[in-house]
Amino acid sequence: MNILQVTLGFYPAQSWGGPVKVVHQNGRELVRRGHRVTVYCSNLVNKYQKIQPGTFEREMDGMRIVYFDAWNIKQWPGTLGPIWLPDLPAYVQREIRAFDIVHINGYRSPMILPIVNAARQAGIPIVTQPHGAMPIIVNSQTVKRLYDRVFGQAELKDISALIALQESERQQALAHRVPPERIVILPNGIDPADLEQVPPPGSFRRRLGMTSDLPLILFLGRINKKKGADMLVEAFAQMQNRAAHLVIAGPDDGQLAEVQALIQKFGLQNRVSLPGLVTGSEVLAAFRDSDLFVLPCRADTFPVVIMESCLAGTPMVITDRCEIAHLVKDRVSEVVPFDARLFAQAMDNLLADRQKYSQYKANCAQMIAQTFSIQAVVDQLESIYRQAIEEKKRS
Repeated sequence: MNILQVTLGFYPAQSWGGPVKVVHQNGRELVRRGHRVTVYCSNLVNKYQKIQPGTFEREMDGMRIVYFDAWNIKQWPGTLGPIWLPDLPAYVQREIRAFDIVHINGYRSPMILPIVNAARQAGIPIVTQPHGAMPIIVNSQTVKRLYDRVFGQAELKDISALIALQESERQQALAHRVPPERIVILPNGIDPADLEQVPPPGSFRRRLGMTSDLPLILFLGRINKKKGADMLVEAFAQMQNRAAHLVIAGPDDGQLAEVQALIQKFGLQNRVSLPGLVTGSEVLAAFRDSDLFVLPCRADTFPVVIMESCLAGTPMVITDRCEIAHLVKDRVSEVVPFDARLFAQAMDNLLADRQKYSQYKANCAQMIAQTFSIQAVVDQLESIYRQAIEEKKRS
């Protein structure tokens, strides 16, 4: 198959979050199986910076990556806002008929519209994977509702399949009037081979100037309201374990100043580190050097960081607002309500309960093999693609 993957950003632009890693993991496995994979994405590192000027192409792990020059309004509130890729329409018109299937990663993006329109005209089947983008939770809520009313159905019209990460996202898709027979539940996967590229143990701690005996609690993700780093600082301030050190690693997505103010308010300047965006092999190095991974989210669909924490063998504390909390609860993670006091207690208790901690750590490898296997995920992804192609041919 000749597969087109469409996503807002791609490596090295890791600040766009989980979809970057998911597209890479899936694409790399598809290439291993003999398929051709092209990725269309923007050339943005974030809303303020570009990887390099203009439209350009690269190859990565056997995939062809096309980075389109992007124009956006940097002052627009929220993660990004409106975006225009002036070179994209001509590329799409020239290349669309060469693809067997188009896989859209994301939802509610003007970048998607010219691609899905061209694919429909050419009779190319479309698979959509929202990656948790359907709910209107934070930032630009009025604009998102307006987009849904004007353009939402244009993105979803006549798609062959919508990939939901779990049941809650299936319900969200139904609310957007996607026919139930078009919705397939398929989790994300991760490749255990990635662990082979990780630097030696202790490298992340050395980067931060931390000794090996200091209990290290890691938050890794975009620093925004949705991810809940503000609540995490409040919880950390209430912990009984005063020896612990907190690392909040990730790019500013609108909440860094608030988090810094809370660190100052609670007098935690010497116990909290803010190293910024962690990329590449350093991501798993950070997980492996940490005693706990924490995800204090207000909402999240299928965080890739949970799989990465399992791959590194790091027990977790997360909130019940994470929609895959049921998969990891009492196996590799403590799951608590979104409450600073309860979150602090859970961190203290798991660090102190060595028997439970050791059991969670041992269960991590089992979670990767049984729940988060990239091979099993791509087996199903190939099946979805083939069914969509055959159905389109018959119609």
